[in-house]
Amino acid sequence: MDSVYLSFLWHMHQPYYKNLYTGEYLLPWVLLHGTKDYLDMAAMLKDFDGLKQNFNVVPSLLLQLIDYQNLEAKDSYLQVFKKPPKDLTADEKVFILTNFFNANWDNMIKPHPRFYELLNRRGFYYPRDAVEKIKDYFNDEDFRDIQVLFFLAWIDPSFYDQYDSLQYLKKKGRAFSEDDKCILEDVQKKILQGIIPLYRELASAGIIELSTSPFYHPIIPLLIDSRVARESIPTAALPEKLFAKPEDASSQMDEAIRLFRELFRDAPRGMWPPEGSVSDDALRLYIEHGIQWLATDEDILFQSLKWDARRDGSGFLSNPELLYKPYRYEHNGGHIDMIFRDQSLSDLISFHYSRMDAKDAANDCLRRIKRIGDSAKGRIKKPLVTIAMDGENAWENYKNDGRDFFNYLYEGILREKDIVPVTISEYLKDAEDMGSLSHCFAGSWIGHNFSIWIGHVEDNAGWSLLAETRDFLESEDPGKQNKDAWESIYIAEGSDWFWWYGDEHSSENDEIFDLLFRENLANVYRFLGKDPPEILSIPIILEDREAKPAREPVDFIKPIIDGKITNYFEWMGSGYFAGKGHGVAMHEAVTLIKGCYYGFNEASLFLRVDIDHAFIADVADVSFEINLMAKENAKIVYSIKDSRLDSALPVSAMFADILEVEIPFSALGVEKNEKIDAWFSLKMNDMFMDRIPKRGYISIKVPSETFEMEMWYV
Repeated sequence: MDSVYLSFLWHMHQPYYKNLYTGEYLLPWVLLHGTKDYLDMAAMLKDFDGLKQNFNVVPSLLLQLIDYQNLEAKDSYLQVFKKPPKDLTADEKVFILTNFFNANWDNMIKPHPRFYELLNRRGFYYPRDAVEKIKDYFNDEDFRDIQVLFFLAWIDPSFYDQYDSLQYLKKKGRAFSEDDKCILEDVQKKILQGIIPLYRELASAGIIELSTSPFYHPIIPLLIDSRVARESIPTAALPEKLFAKPEDASSQMDEAIRLFRELFRDAPRGMWPPEGSVSDDALRLYIEHGIQWLATDEDILFQSLKWDARRDGSGFLSNPELLYKPYRYEHNGGHIDMIFRDQSLSDLISFHYSRMDAKDAANDCLRRIKRIGDSAKGRIKKPLVTIAMDGENAWENYKNDGRDFFNYLYEGILREKDIVPVTISEYLKDAEDMGSLSHCFAGSWIGHNFSIWIGHVEDNAGWSLLAETRDFLESEDPGKQNKDAWESIYIAEGSDWFWWYGDEHSSENDEIFDLLFRENLANVYRFLGKDPPEILSIPIILEDREAKPAREPVDFIKPIIDGKITNYFEWMGSGYFAGKGHGVAMHEAVTLIKGCYYGFNEASLFLRVDIDHAFIADVADVSFEINLMAKENAKIVYSIKDSRLDSALPVSAMFADILEVEIPFSALGVEKNEKIDAWFSLKMNDMFMDRIPKRGYISIKVPSETFEMEMWYV
């Protein structure tokens, strides 16, 4: 084949976890990823002469890395780590047991046997109100070991070869001392202090190209005008108070360029728009700020070209000449070049290869890159394959933090003479085929729309509060004299707060993200010497609300109630609600309730609950609880241990591999087109362990006799 050019773009990003008014960090992810991902991802390139890559570093991350360099940041995790266990309060012990096991259990905790032992003692899953009792099963030595092992687990394995002190700590494994904490802190400081200088060094050597994003990672098209959400979803619900502040979008770009110049002694040539979000107005603003290139998702290209992309069963495009080249967007005599990531390859690395053998995964990736090159032969001169993805969160799901996978992959790239790794600017300088875009579809890298960040009742409540606070600030401080108040608004404009609102994503830190967003808005008032309005003390997250399913029912069903998937078709046509992992921030974890299906025929409601059997195998007492709210409210309890069904309704239920339930509509007293609200809980040893949906309820509409015909016409 002719040469195929390959650009990796690692997006390094964290939201701003610091409360600007109090100076306190509420979440530790900059510190933890700082010692696990940001340095080693770049440092490993020194082992592969000729490999070139691109790193997108978000200013809100860079600011925090500088803050943490000497471990003097006001961080509650650091403060409780430094405290001798004998001085810990009861609340601090609960804090440690609740938060200091937040790491991938298989790949980060299990390699430290003592850490896994302590996790097992605390319980893999436990009700929050039980931690007060659980803490009494741990002595001072246990707590000190947890303190050390948590931060040790968040250090990349590659650093153990560089620091004898890490080898000493791992070999010791338990019964750590206060002096051992100092040894660990010394290594953490050295790693954190090396990140920005290493990026600068590799960029100067031409090994990497650095790019950036608008300062606090806002969705630029929505800042310019929130009504742009309706280009991709015409029926999208908009906030009661619309947001349209293109000047804020401009300020976020200006400040990003300023900090980049200050740290890296040059202006960025390119940017990764936050969440890959673009629009015509956004591109024009990037052009005004002198940005030469942007990278975003392939679906944006396909929508802009009005081309229905087709991939075969192996994920390869039928028209590779459309994706694997750059495009130029021109406006008022200026232009910006755009490259579009291969979504399939990027997602394979992000979400799938971690479950494969490292060598097999690397070989599959190489095979796909070569096949793309073969398919582009004679169609494109110098085809470019772009792999763009989160550069920090995927690796904890890989063995050895992904190092084995990268070793095989990078060695393979350098071995294949027809694969040419490039920086993006280097490639664009000599690009021979350049497409042209007259219009850029407004959307993001997720579903080529903005539905993650706007449209849900929680998202829209956040946007309305942001708009109201922004208007108040402008009326009180039109000359922008109060820098901290304006900075608080810019922080609140970040994409991450809205990521956790709505049904799409859930974590154990939802409430903290909600609090931080509202605190950023409240700080605007505080910095101006005003009392924040009462509404900013009320959570935006709604507990009592309807949760949106992944899909609605589309056909009548009649499953056999035997607790098994009797055949492929019995639940086809049902609605589905996916379980959310017990994760933290962007970190996925195991889900106890994997999902639930719901459907009906003319006479009955059918429910199915799927669970992860691995985590209930050794538990003596496991039971399901189904709550139904209709004209007649009802609770159904099914105990796995003795197949016991407890319900006042004439219900059929069975569990073998899955739980299947049939409930006559007549038993609930509901008529056609009326609603039933439902939620499901899983209990272990009489303690609530998981719930679906995490908040609120699923609303099920009783079908009419013509339901099947209605769905047929739809």
